Amino acid sequence: MKQNTIYVGGGFIEQQYPYILPIIFKYCENNNIKKIIFEQPPSSKFYQNKYLSKNLKKYIILNQQQIIPPFFRNKFLRFLFVSPKALIYALNLKRSNILNEKNFFKSEFNHAAWDTTLNISKNYLNPSLFIKILSSIKIYEIKMITKYLKKENLKAIFLNHSCYFYRAMLAEFRKDKKIQLFGQADFNIHHHETFKDSNPTMLKKIYAKYLKKKIKKRDVINYWKKRLSGYSIYESANDAHKKIKNVKNYEIPKNILMLHVFKDSSYGYLDKNRLFVDYADWLSFTLKIISNSKQTWGIKFHPIAKRWGENSHNIFQMFIDDLFEGKLPRNFKLINDEVSNYKIMQNADRLVTYWGTCHIESACFGLKPITARETQLSYYDKNLVLYPKNLKIYKKLLLTEENNIFKLKKNQIHTSRFLLYLREKVLNFVQDVNQHAITRGDSLRYINKNLKKNIQNIEKHKKFLENNGDILSSNFSHTVTKKYIQIIKKKYCD
Repeated sequence: MKQNTIYVGGGFIEQQYPYILPIIFKYCENNNIKKIIFEQPPSSKFYQNKYLSKNLKKYIILNQQQIIPPFFRNKFLRFLFVSPKALIYALNLKRSNILNEKNFFKSEFNHAAWDTTLNISKNYLNPSLFIKILSSIKIYEIKMITKYLKKENLKAIFLNHSCYFYRAMLAEFRKDKKIQLFGQADFNIHHHETFKDSNPTMLKKIYAKYLKKKIKKRDVINYWKKRLSGYSIYESANDAHKKIKNVKNYEIPKNILMLHVFKDSSYGYLDKNRLFVDYADWLSFTLKIISNSKQTWGIKFHPIAKRWGENSHNIFQMFIDDLFEGKLPRNFKLINDEVSNYKIMQNADRLVTYWGTCHIESACFGLKPITARETQLSYYDKNLVLYPKNLKIYKKLLLTEENNIFKLKKNQIHTSRFLLYLREKVLNFVQDVNQHAITRGDSLRYINKNLKKNIQNIEKHKKFLENNGDILSSNFSHTVTKKYIQIIKKKYCD
């Protein structure tokens, strides 16, 4: 009889294991798990820690490679096996086809392939056929690996990414309803449903309603004040406060377009009813429309793009070259990197973004944002955000000279600040484990330094993290912070 097994993959790096493993250990204990298959097993460093070593030795630990047939471990043979299908698929992989597929699993596969293509391409507007082929090969490889994993009596999977080629893996696992699906993002582990994504900010409404009764109003108010003073869990927000002093004489436009990190996937949470295929599709359409506006538009680059190893200015110039023959429209103003997002939002009459933290920050300042897909605000209360259902409405919102429609009432502002508090003080446990987010641009030295510190500090955090393993075992949808873990356990787990 095969032993109960879980899989841990999706691109986890070792720096995450000190706070992920205690949650997983407790989940395994509660669910009679005997074997753990890792995409990348913990290194010898983890066996030098008494707590981690003791718990790892309770289970049969396998490397993903050990359950894959020998021929598929060979890169050349694997390439020969998947390349015919991948080549045919790549020839038909187009941006225009992504939203047209109605079959759920085919749609997931298409999104995975396109997302991977954009991730490895330097041309976000028109990826080459060669890049599409490389992407397709990777997608078909991961699909085969997933089929081998599914033969291992899996009871649950824990994925670090639900985007890029790992979305194809998630789609394959979704075909087996007996497997519990967990994703990780922003220091939160959350449960995916079979036909519906979850994300770290969208706690089920019934849970959010209960927590609203438990969270003190003054806590929400005080956190917002601290955030404005540069003390939050969100590093970009803290950086925003530091920049306020630099913009005394900087003229900021009243209409703002907030850009994103292009290298960061927009497919970690899929809204199949969205208007645009991806960031590039959204940005191209938006720039064309606002270039015809009678008003000046400020265009703000994402504050942590450089930490991602991205030159957003160069990427943005590709759009200007493609749409406007290389000349920046007269009514566009590229906003200085030193200008605080807070200062921008305090001054703005209208803010447009794809999605992301700035959409909820905008609402906290009383400005109803325009977004291009489902967001935390639209999920909880559609009146807090303008999420157009068709391009005609979106175009009208971009060009209107009426500003009153972008203003939120006092009670709506408080609701927005509560949702920000929920996002950052209830669902994101980064401060509880004394961690920092890792991005692609961070040095290996910085990452390894953090890893050593986190292994040493695991004794301080293990009980809290194990409690989160308990709530995931009880089918609560998200992990939560130390301040609220006992409230959740008492209500939903005991």
